[in-house]
Amino acid sequence: MFEYIIHILAFFVTLPIIATVSIYFISVKFHNKKLKAVHTAVNWTTVLYIIAVSLLLHLIFDRSFFGWLIVYFILSLSVIIIYQWKTRTEIELGKALKIIWRFSFLLFLLLYVLLVLSGIIQKISS
Repeated sequence: MFEYIIHILAFFVTLPIIATVSIYFISVKFHNKKLKAVHTAVNWTTVLYIIAVSLLLHLIFDRSFFGWLIVYFILSLSVIIIYQWKTRTEIELGKALKIIWRFSFLLFLLLYVLLVLSGIIQKISS
């Protein structure tokens, strides 16, 4: 039973787009609101894209970029908190984390697509 869970998780890390679409359709049936379903799919699958991009970077460049990912998140959080401090004088950490999480989904989705395409091109050309 545990092996099946590992295989399903590995499948969704390998192809996070399928997980995003699946969660979206399940959420549409559950919530009956498309925007709420999009937010649910984004929130639940962002971590899959982060893991997938990290693994693809390791496979293509044969280096670990985990430290750079941590630096990205810390710098992004710093920029958003400084912006909140300058504009509103009240810092809302939850709102800042939500902004980073949603932006990270877009960034890592784009990186995932680009890395998959570059990996395919790299394998075809060699």
